[in-house]
Amino acid sequence: MDRLRQGIHEFFYTLLAFPRAWRFMVNHRLWEGLRQYGWVARGLVVIGILLGIQMISEIGDWFNRHQNDSLSAMVIGGDSLLINWFTDLYESMSDGMLNWVILVLLEVVIYHFMRRTLQIILRKNVENAHKFKPFLDAQIRMIFVSMGAVLFEGIILNVGETIHDGWFFWPFTLFVRSVFLGYVIADNYNEQFGLTIEQSWRNLYRDYIGICCGLGLPMLIMMQVPIIGSVLGPLVTSVTAAIVLREKSDLHIIGYQMSEKEREKAEKKAAREARKMARKAARTQVP
Repeated sequence: MDRLRQGIHEFFYTLLAFPRAWRFMVNHRLWEGLRQYGWVARGLVVIGILLGIQMISEIGDWFNRHQNDSLSAMVIGGDSLLINWFTDLYESMSDGMLNWVILVLLEVVIYHFMRRTLQIILRKNVENAHKFKPFLDAQIRMIFVSMGAVLFEGIILNVGETIHDGWFFWPFTLFVRSVFLGYVIADNYNEQFGLTIEQSWRNLYRDYIGICCGLGLPMLIMMQVPIIGSVLGPLVTSVTAAIVLREKSDLHIIGYQMSEKEREKAEKKAAREARKMARKAARTQVP
């Protein structure tokens, strides 16, 4: 029960942090420095073109279907643009693979905004962070984290649907998708402090599910707005994640604390590595 209350508190605390994150992003002009990544502009242009083509195509098809209707019928009718938007929102929450594609493509910008935020609020600098190698490592990690999130999300939703596919399933789906989307953004924060993917998942699952849900839900909604929301949603969410996790976790103070089981596993691994190095040294000393 205490964990449930903590999760609810973290969820609403995170939601209320979004306006602060937006002001922080604008006041500190976090987009400055993106020119250090010579390839970021081209990537965003490609994303914008793809999403723009999709949006323009959908709007064009809608107008072709309603070209003979009156203006009032087009706006307030059962097949209006507004109704179509809410329908697309519902369908995306049920089958949101496009969200994961966008997150992977935008990793360079999420990486930059997260790093700049921590640079300001923690004076945390990453040497050569604007070089290609650190970004490539972050991009590969984002792909693996996203693939894992999609896999586990699908398993949980399939099991949930077999248990209860009635009215309760839709809010359950919304919760699960929000948690995993938020987890992917929060993992970028943990990555800055050297946590492995396994450690990051354990850290967030153990203590910060409410924060993950609070990050994922607004981003899930924002990403339904073509182009603008699809780009701005992950960016403001990454800034919110940095601010909230800095305030709610002690990772930046004491680092990741291993459990007893993890510590035993790490010690066994270190012992194996030591024996391996000893055998290698012994072989090189043989005449």
